[in-house]
Amino acid sequence: MNTFFKNTLKIALALVIVFTAASFMSDVIDISGLSVEHLKADKPMFGTAEYAYDPGQADTPEKTLASKVNWTILIFVILMVLVLANAMDISKYTAKITGRETVNQTNVNKWMMLIFLILGFIGVIWEYIYHGKFILMNNSSSEHGVDYDSMFSITLILTSIVFFMTQFLLFMFSFMYAHKEGKKALYYAHNNRLELLWTFIPAVVLTILVLRGHQTWKSVVYAEENHKGKINSVEVFAYQFGWKARYAGEDGIMGMSDYKFISGTNELGLAVKSEVDMLLEELKLQIIADEETVKNLNTTILDGLMADFAAADGVKNYKSMESIQKKIDAVKNGDRLSDLKESIERKKKQIERILAIQNDEKIFASTFTPAAIDDIIAQEIHIAKDSLVTFNFRSKDIIHSAWLPHFRAQMNVVPGMPTKFTFRPTKSTAEAKAENDEEFDYYLYCNKICGVSHYNMKIKVVVESQAEVDAWLKTQSSPFMKKTEVVPAIMNDSLQMTNDTLKRVALR
Repeated sequence: MNTFFKNTLKIALALVIVFTAASFMSDVIDISGLSVEHLKADKPMFGTAEYAYDPGQADTPEKTLASKVNWTILIFVILMVLVLANAMDISKYTAKITGRETVNQTNVNKWMMLIFLILGFIGVIWEYIYHGKFILMNNSSSEHGVDYDSMFSITLILTSIVFFMTQFLLFMFSFMYAHKEGKKALYYAHNNRLELLWTFIPAVVLTILVLRGHQTWKSVVYAEENHKGKINSVEVFAYQFGWKARYAGEDGIMGMSDYKFISGTNELGLAVKSEVDMLLEELKLQIIADEETVKNLNTTILDGLMADFAAADGVKNYKSMESIQKKIDAVKNGDRLSDLKESIERKKKQIERILAIQNDEKIFASTFTPAAIDDIIAQEIHIAKDSLVTFNFRSKDIIHSAWLPHFRAQMNVVPGMPTKFTFRPTKSTAEAKAENDEEFDYYLYCNKICGVSHYNMKIKVVVESQAEVDAWLKTQSSPFMKKTEVVPAIMNDSLQMTNDTLKRVALR
């Protein structure tokens, strides 16, 4: 069988396979369901109904037909590409057999270059028209955001001009100067004027862009230092998977904090003496419980796990059996013992570090001040319009990224390394609602993937007048104001309950 018939059979077989696959996929996949309705220009990308539930609609004969038509068009395009590719191969073999060229490859290539140029430009222009509106928003809600949007727009316009010029020249030259028989290409090794031209112009343009970017960044970074008036300060505390805001209380001073002070009742680790004392006692009780667990690990605890496994086996609860077996294996291979020892050492180290602060009179006096007791911890952030505000960021666990898209602000939130961002909001929430949607709200998002619930890690930001912010703060209360008055009276009872609970856990 000659090559021509072999290629023909290959094409026929490929057609049969593709049509069969297309028929099968059209029954199980509905690409018509891929909607871009949520990307309408009249709806903001952030701030309203980001995660609204959209129930699926039942298939109709019209939808099914539309799906099959879409798949048919897609498969047709793929087949046309395959047919053209194989046609080129067939023409090449035909030329070898007949001794004359049936298809001029050079002409095909140059016209394909021209077609690709035209279709490519149409695609780019379509993208600018339909999706460019989501990029060139120019609706910043912060003072520096106006400059940010302007820089982005200018950069995009300049790079677009360069893109259209270079792509036009690249493909048009390929079309105009395609290979011709008997014509030799001109060897043009060097031209000083051209070298200076395409070095000097980009250098000047990029220098201007970089200098303006530097000035804008400088105005943001040093906004706090260059401002002589009042600066509103908010601490934003990140944790998996949420945010908490802290404001100074009536004294106007934000108290000290330390990650070593973080506990179940002191989530932000504020330097409140009664809370830290409670934490120290809890850590000591937990160490006792862990040490008790170590003693009973290979006796009482292992026997209890074996009994639990037998009970689960009796009712054929295979899921529980699997879970219990993992715990048994962890005890037998020493993993549980290693975890307990690490836990004990970690708690001892934490106690040691806390006592080092408490036992140093100078550090103790500067750390444990009354300022932290009246600090307000809130689930929302309220800031005043047209006032300079600084967000001071801390992280409890891993790296997060605080992102305020409407204010053109973003800052990494790193454990053990406080960061901050200063800006001036220029558009209130009420104004943004009127401009976007009544359901619209500003949010601070996490813009660095931090775990399974990262997508839902956000906190509401309300921009209003200073009087409204002050009125809202008066409705908030410190979690430690009343607590510090009653803690000494109930501390012993609470610690006794904690001790009893830990003992029961240790014996499991």
